Amino acid sequence: SASKYITEIITDFKDLIVSKYKELQDAEWTFDKGSTKVCTADENGKKKRCKVGISYNSKVVLTDNIAVDIWNLFENHFKDSYLPNIERITGNEEMGRYAFSAKNDDGDMIECTVNMPGEWNIPLISITGYTTARYRNLDL
Repeated sequence: SASKYITEIITDFKDLIVSKYKELQDAEWTFDKGSTKVCTADENGKKKRCKVGISYNSKVVLTDNIAVDIWNLFENHFKDSYLPNIERITGNEEMGRYAFSAKNDDGDMIECTVNMPGEWNIPLISITGYTTARYRNLDL
């Protein structure tokens, strides 16, 4: 259920930003359903599972202004989700890489990266979700 929620909320966010920017409406998007990783068995023989790499990606050229607008949309979209710890990582913005994350205390996380074209960057936007290791409902 956690990976279904992550998939739904990043799909909603992708649809939101696509509806706002012509550059994203004309872009070709790829979707990756991610992969499930299985942890070693605990003392009861039950294994926790996590889902990694749920993502939408598009190789599209955006402007710095659009990247900042996407940050504002990201912050507003995820503030009422179950991923309330929202952060803008500004360390690489002068190189044209914008990165945002929303996570919870359990370890579930969504990241959004916007790369401007440049010497070190391939222009793209990527929205990726991860769920932390947990038991399946049938294991409980």
